[in-house]
Amino acid sequence: MKENDEWYTPIEIICSLGEFDLDPATSSEAYGLNHSAKHIYTVKENGLKQDWMGRVWLNPPYSNPLIQQFLTKMAEHNNGIALVFSKIEAKWFHDIVFRHATAVKFLYDRIQFYRPDGTKGTQPRNGSMLLAYGKENAEILLNNALKGKFVFL
Repeated sequence: MKENDEWYTPIEIICSLGEFDLDPATSSEAYGLNHSAKHIYTVKENGLKQDWMGRVWLNPPYSNPLIQQFLTKMAEHNNGIALVFSKIEAKWFHDIVFRHATAVKFLYDRIQFYRPDGTKGTQPRNGSMLLAYGKENAEILLNNALKGKFVFL
């Protein structure tokens, strides 16, 4: 994984979405910062080659082709929430997200992700969106207190 793919989600975002069974695209360092799920797969275990179980939290690597591969696997699993940049012009958004996600919440505030050393990054150029897979996860996004615009797909 490229170094610029190592950005960690603030714990308050994950906690606002409930408990997750699996985070298939994390690191031990990220888990130490945000405790994203009961089980994790790191680069070493390669979450793309593992079976996914239960409710999944996914903050995938944003580089291509990894983002497409992880979002495709999330679409197949169809139970969880993914966090990605709001890139509605991207091919992966049209080919994978728009066809398979149940709902999306475009977040109003830009997320300051954490670096591997635990320091907060600068404000990113792009906004983010949360993608719900499955009806229960869509309802969680609909009722979530994070500021943004919710849309069923």
